[in-house]
Amino acid sequence: MLASEASSQRGTLFPIFVREGRSRKKFKAGYINCRGDVIVPPVYDYAYPFREGFASVRQGELWGAIDDKGQVVIAPCSGQPIIFAEKLAEFSSGSKCGVMTTSGQVLVPPRYRSISYFSGGVACFKSNGLYGYIDNFGTQVIAPLFEDARAFSEGLAAVKIKGKWGYIGPDGSQVIANQFICERGMAGPFRDGLARVAKNGRWGHINREGEFAYTPRFDMAYEFFEGRAAVILARRSGYIDRKGETVVPPNYRRVDNFSEGLAAVSTGTGKAHNSVADACEIGFIDKEGEFVIPPRFLAAGSFHDHFCLVETEKEIAYVDRRGESIWKSGWVELGSFDPLHLYPPDSATSRRLA
Repeated sequence: MLASEASSQRGTLFPIFVREGRSRKKFKAGYINCRGDVIVPPVYDYAYPFREGFASVRQGELWGAIDDKGQVVIAPCSGQPIIFAEKLAEFSSGSKCGVMTTSGQVLVPPRYRSISYFSGGVACFKSNGLYGYIDNFGTQVIAPLFEDARAFSEGLAAVKIKGKWGYIGPDGSQVIANQFICERGMAGPFRDGLARVAKNGRWGHINREGEFAYTPRFDMAYEFFEGRAAVILARRSGYIDRKGETVVPPNYRRVDNFSEGLAAVSTGTGKAHNSVADACEIGFIDKEGEFVIPPRFLAAGSFHDHFCLVETEKEIAYVDRRGESIWKSGWVELGSFDPLHLYPPDSATSRRLA
C-alpha cells in the first residue's frame, strides 16, 4: 500500500484493548482508525488517546509515546503517562517529576513532587509541600507560596492560602480574593468564563470578577462543557445552564460531561444487582435530556471524533452516535475506564463522571 493511501485510511486513531486468552484482566492495546481498521497492532500493555499528534503507551511499568504512524517517538522512560499540552509533558522518574518535549528532550529534570500541564507557557509545580509555577524553561515565575494550587485555565489559576481558595493571574497577582472554603473538594478551573467554588457548604459558579452567577445551592458542581455543567443534589446528578437554571433534573446516579452534544448518564439506583447484565445502566442523552442511545452499557467514555468507547457485560467496543459498533472485542477490565479524565480541563477531551 502507498504511504499516501495508508495516511488517508489512518485519520484519527483510537486506542483498543484486546483480551489475551480468556482472562478479562490480561489484554494488549493498539489503535484503530475511524473505519475500525487496526493501524497499530495491539502490542502495548496500555494505550491512551492521541493528543497533539502523540499518544502515551505503556510497556511493562514504563510509559513512552508514539506518533500517528505508530512509530515510537519517546522510548518507555516515565512512571506515569506522557500527555502533551502545548507540546510539553510532565514525566516521572522515581517519585519526582520533570518536563520533556515531544522528541523526549528533557527541559526540566525530575525534581518536583508534581507538575501540572502547561497553559499559556506556565505550569504548576509542588515542592516541599508548597505549590508554585514555572515557565517552559523550568524557571520559577511564581514562588511556591500556596497550600494548594492548580494549572492556569482561561488565564486564571486557583490557589489556596490559609484554607481558602482564590484565583491569581499569570504574573502572580491576586485577581479573585481567597475567600472560598471548598471542604470536600477544590476550586475548579475556569471554563466558558465560569468556575466552580463553594460558599457556606454549597457549590455554585463564579465569574471572573469573583461574583456568583447564581445562588450556590448544590452538594457539588463541576465544570461547564458545551454550555452545561454537571451538578449533584441529594446524591443524584443532573445539569444546569450558565444561569444556574436546571435543564436536566438531577435524576441520575452519575453523569458525565457533554462532548459532541452527548453525555453519558447512569440510571441506576445504587442498589446491588443480580447480574452484570443488570448493571448495564449507562446511556447517552442530548442537551435537552432526551436519550439518544438508551441505557445498555456497563461503562462508557465520552464522544470524540464521532466515536465513544463503551462496555457491556460481554464486549468492549467503539460506537457511533447511533450506538452502532465500528469495532468490538471481548470484555476486559480496564480499571479507570476513561483515560481522558487526565487531560487538561481546558481541553475538549477532559471528562469526569460526577
